[in-house]
Amino acid sequence: MIYIYPTDTAYALGCDGRDGQAIKKIFEIKGRQESKTLPLIAADIEMVRDWCELSEKAEELAEKYWPGPLTLVVPIKKQGLSKSVMQDNQTAIRVPNSEEARNLSKHIGAPICSTSANKSGNENCYSIDEVRASLGDGIKLVDEIIDKGALEKKEASTIVKIEGGKVAVLRKGAIIV
Repeated sequence: MIYIYPTDTAYALGCDGRDGQAIKKIFEIKGRQESKTLPLIAADIEMVRDWCELSEKAEELAEKYWPGPLTLVVPIKKQGLSKSVMQDNQTAIRVPNSEEARNLSKHIGAPICSTSANKSGNENCYSIDEVRASLGDGIKLVDEIIDKGALEKKEASTIVKIEGGKVAVLRKGAIIV
């Protein structure tokens, strides 16, 4: 199943992070290179701890900023996720400040891949009309749309990686770490 759903930053396109076939369709819908990995969204910090290894510093950041627009690049500890959501046995994951996104992950029972609901290279979409315009015929491959109306325009999530106990900012975004 492929979903379009609201997050705390924009509308997203996603599916079960374990479903390689659905993830392939997401790359097709977006016109995105399959060499680029997709980030994940989890229902809560417990789900993240179940699937990923969180260092002491990662735990500290998660406790401070989740739910919210902070993505952590962390090692994977549990098998089963699609190779399209990992690189060098690491993944980018966050718990968003969006009840709809968290509930979708909870319903699926695993982290969901989460990428902006637009054609690769296009601006983020803040309404379903914008998503339809950006994706064109690709929208026909989507199984379910969760429409929350127009979303407030916000910055993308900040992406960080902890290396040797130090925080490296990979993408500046909504949170200053």
